[in-house]
Amino acid sequence: MSQLAHDRLPGLLGHELRNPLASAMTGAMLLREMIDADDPRGAVLDGVLRDLDRMTGLVDGWLALARAKALPQQRLQLDELLAAVAARHGAELVACPEHAELDGNRALLERALDNLCENSRHAGARTIRLAAQVLGDIVEIHVEDDGRGVDAADKDRIFAAGWSSRGSAGLGLHAVATTAAAHRGAVRCQPLARGTRFTLALPLAAEQVATA
Repeated sequence: MSQLAHDRLPGLLGHELRNPLASAMTGAMLLREMIDADDPRGAVLDGVLRDLDRMTGLVDGWLALARAKALPQQRLQLDELLAAVAARHGAELVACPEHAELDGNRALLERALDNLCENSRHAGARTIRLAAQVLGDIVEIHVEDDGRGVDAADKDRIFAAGWSSRGSAGLGLHAVATTAAAHRGAVRCQPLARGTRFTLALPLAAEQVATA
């Protein structure tokens, strides 16, 4: 694939997926209205609607990045964001500062953390721990696991597009790095004696910095 085609891929995918995704959401919403409140199938359909909503947010976010437009953002409660990710992946939320807030795109940030948790599972991790700490005007979110780990020689190149040690597309960690950069942040990898720690560093909400 040429570099030009590679650069245009997020926008192309976003454009092509937007209409069928909207149709799927409309159909699922109509179907939900036909199901009685006590019908057990309703809970399944509610899950489908949540996933479609997250997919819509991801498509809109990546499409905005591809078009170099302002990223759709909202005020996010850090503890609520991390709790949702931890619950989805069976991870342990070890520590999170109270009342910490971010200005960011929830769909993209959640997906970045999802990618890190999924990367841990693919590395054979049995335990994933999430933690966050505020350092000045930055919040650091740590995703730590007890998996196979990352070779020290590879830790600075694992975020490159197409790089993979297991034959995958090599886009998950690249997407994490791209999302961090779009939020004026960064991601780094620290090999551990057993496992790996990924750290996502993001700016606190402006109001919180001003009152810190």
